[in-house]
Formats: sequence, structure tokens, C-alpha cells
Amino acid sequence: MLQFDDLTAPLLVSPPVPTPYQQLRFGTFSVAPVQPAVIALLPHSSPNYAASGVRGQTLNGQNPTIDFAYPGSTLKSFDVSSFYFGCTLDTQVTAVPAIACTVQVTGKKAGTGATVGPKLVNFVPAGSVAGTGASLQTGMAKASLSDFTALSSVTLQVVLSSIPVAAQQTAVLYIDDFVHTNYQ
Repeated sequence: MLQFDDLTAPLLVSPPVPTPYQQLRFGTFSVAPVQPAVIALLPHSSPNYAASGVRGQTLNGQNPTIDFAYPGSTLKSFDVSSFYFGCTLDTQVTAVPAIACTVQVTGKKAGTGATVGPKLVNFVPAGSVAGTGASLQTGMAKASLSDFTALSSVTLQVVLSSIPVAAQQTAVLYIDDFVHTNYQ
């Protein structure tokens, strides 16, 4: 299980997840430390989780993709069994509420490029503030992926969130406890 807890995550700077990390590349994901006084979403395992979308990281239409397409990789494929996830509003200020979101998980089969999924998984913060879909503090939801085997990549895309369109803010996707098996 990949927990991101062995990575260094300074409080004010979220460095990219290193490539490779447990033989995978985590694209637009950064390492983020738990900050319960600031971020309402608590990691499934402390002290870190991975975040994508913080301060515009997913510019240019890139969705968070996990793969092994880096120089020197010896992997042939990987399976994803499950992961924990949640979303927050990217407020770029001090208080970051957790928000309801739907994440579309899509895989690509190694060798054939055939599509696996998409599978939609939902996150609803516990203790939502009435009428907003936002939460003051909450845990993550678990996504189970029994059919996501023999992959070359998996993409996680926030397709729906409780952010009003007029707000012109983005959702930040957090993941933790990413359970996978690599094949060489």
C-alpha cells in the first residue's frame, strides 16, 4: 500500500510526488502534509496524502494520471485495487473546506491500450454545512476497483463537484492509501 507518509512534505510548499515512487509516476500529484487547522479533509493515514489541482497544477487540461511511463521503468503493468480520496475547494487562502465530488476513474490496459471503466466514485463530506456540500472536517472515502488490472495507466478526473460554477474556483483531489500491485 502506498501511503505517501515516507515522503517529505513541508507545510508551505507541496513538492511533486517523486518519479518513480514505488515504481510509478504520479503526474500532477504533489505531497501534502495533514493540516487539520487549515484543510478540512483528513488523510486516511497520517501524516501525508497526495494532492492534484492545488494552485492550478492541472492547467492545460491535464487530469491526474498514474503510470510507469518514465525512463528506466521496468514495469510491464500494474493493478489498482483501491484508494482513499476526497476533494477540497482550492481557496488559495487559509481555510480549505472539503467539498462533495464525483471522480471518474479510467484505466488503460498495458499492451492493448483498451479502456477500463470509466468508474464513477463519490465523495460526500461528513457533517456538510447546510446547502453548500462543504464540510468543516471529514475523513476520506474508499474507492474499490476490482476490474482495474494489467494497466499501463489510470486517470482520476473530478467530473462533478459542489463548487458553484460562478465561483470560478477549482476542486483539489486528494488520494491516500493507494493499493496497487506492480508486474515486471
